[in-house]
Amino acid sequence: MTERPVSLVRRILVAVDASHHSIAALEAAVELATRFQAELLGLYVEDINLLRLAQLPFAREVGTFSAGVRRLDVTEVERQIRVQTVRARRIFESRTGRTTVQWSFRVTRGSVPQEVVTAASDADLLVVGRAGWSLLRKGRLGTTARAIVARSPSMALLLPGGACLASPVTVVFDGSARAERALEVAESLLDDDRRLRVLLLANGHERLAPLREQVDTWLQGRELDVRYRALTESNVTRLVAAIESEECGTLILPVKSAILEDTALQGLLEELEIPILLVR
Repeated sequence: MTERPVSLVRRILVAVDASHHSIAALEAAVELATRFQAELLGLYVEDINLLRLAQLPFAREVGTFSAGVRRLDVTEVERQIRVQTVRARRIFESRTGRTTVQWSFRVTRGSVPQEVVTAASDADLLVVGRAGWSLLRKGRLGTTARAIVARSPSMALLLPGGACLASPVTVVFDGSARAERALEVAESLLDDDRRLRVLLLANGHERLAPLREQVDTWLQGRELDVRYRALTESNVTRLVAAIESEECGTLILPVKSAILEDTALQGLLEELEIPILLVR
């Protein structure tokens, strides 16, 4: 994707924990900071819940290779947290040090979801991996990603491990103010081919024409290669099928849609293994 200076995003926050998903998020955040000429803020949260768990008298850990069971040791947990903190910082600096991006990195201690959501209030865009170190089945959102979907005050980009921002960019458009902002964000992410896919999401066939007209009005003066797809049922299965049929590289999705309820949004996010940018 080519660089285009725009002012949609001035500060980007990326949550770093050195996991596979987190590294994908960091690389996307660096790319976006370069594109938007934005400040990049790295955040590593030392998980207070690990320490609380280690302090419980019945807490035990099972060896990865030996399968031996032993009591959790608070001192050892503290040491492991320090090691992970150093590793996360090194990974962040190795990715940002090769760029001209203005960046900073900070460490906090607390509940990971809460700390990330709180820090997001100072950023225009939050970038996170869709899962961390937890052993979740394929497709499941991590605890932090779920909290971000529900409570993040800023736009949020969720990245699966190994994924990167790619074309074509697809926008789900329901006619809301957030959907119009999603079009603006999508335009800023387009490659030189200027290909944009718009999925019109309507409650009934009679709403499709007004939605198309709304997008056509927005398109005036913009030289974009737009392809439309219409959907009049907002169930997750139909929506996933429509998005996958477009071979979507990156999905831009307005949240708090009157059509796509929160439960359907969670289901959609768990079904799609692509970068998804949630616009608020």
